[in-house]
Amino acid sequence: MRIKDLVYVYRLQGGERLAWHGRYHTHDPGDWELHYFVKGQGAFLLNRARHAIADNKLFLTGPREFHSILPEAVEKPLSYYAILFEPDNDERADRDALSLMARSAATGVGGMAIEPRERALVEELYHLYHAGSVAPAKATEYLLLSLIYRWYGGSAPDKKPDIPEYENASSAGPSRRGRSGLLTAERNEHVERALALMEKSLRQKFGSADLSSRLGLSEEHFIRLFHRELGLSPFQYFTRLKIEAASAVLVESRSAVNAVAEEFGFENPFHFSRVFKKCTGLSPSEYRRTYAH
Repeated sequence: MRIKDLVYVYRLQGGERLAWHGRYHTHDPGDWELHYFVKGQGAFLLNRARHAIADNKLFLTGPREFHSILPEAVEKPLSYYAILFEPDNDERADRDALSLMARSAATGVGGMAIEPRERALVEELYHLYHAGSVAPAKATEYLLLSLIYRWYGGSAPDKKPDIPEYENASSAGPSRRGRSGLLTAERNEHVERALALMEKSLRQKFGSADLSSRLGLSEEHFIRLFHRELGLSPFQYFTRLKIEAASAVLVESRSAVNAVAEEFGFENPFHFSRVFKKCTGLSPSEYRRTYAH
């Protein structure tokens, strides 16, 4: 279990921190993230769902899940911890934790309320992580594992979770089925190649037929493989990748909305704005006002 980043954001309202932490984005394959909201009011967008943020609420996002944070009340700014981590499939305890998280993700439940006293444990994790060489790395890893077991199943690390997919998860990583495909026994090489093509072609117009042809698959078979892996059609996922890239351009440049729409191959600014709001919860101009610093 490797913690890749752990931040505490105090009173998130706007500016540079919001532009980075709240933006519409995904994480790399294998990366999971926990958001623990201590105080404040807003919304947590996860794939196609919008969830209300409340005090002491916890959200879990898995690999390749699109998410963002929308502060909604200036008088109630958000304070939260974000923990980005990568489980190790060679470690039994990590595989068990993955199974527990995958089971929780498959339910599609938007967030989990935890006891206020749990904050002390998260604070301890934060201080251990930032102590660097002063604190043993294993102490930080074990505390995170303990919290995952505490929140997502309560199983002791040496106990095999009662999950049907466990045997597959043990041998080939987490099963990926359910919410955004968080639960496949093994990564599909065709899907990985398709994702690589998408990421290199964000400013082009690609359809499922184009991608399946490049992969040497029938379109129907390709769509079925892709949806099984990621819970979205290739077109839906490619569109979200475009919106993720477009959102960064809106925040980091002064390009007009219609120019950004054209840059990423949308039919017209109206279509771009409609899709953008559907994905991020905000229109392009609202997104720029909210996240630009």
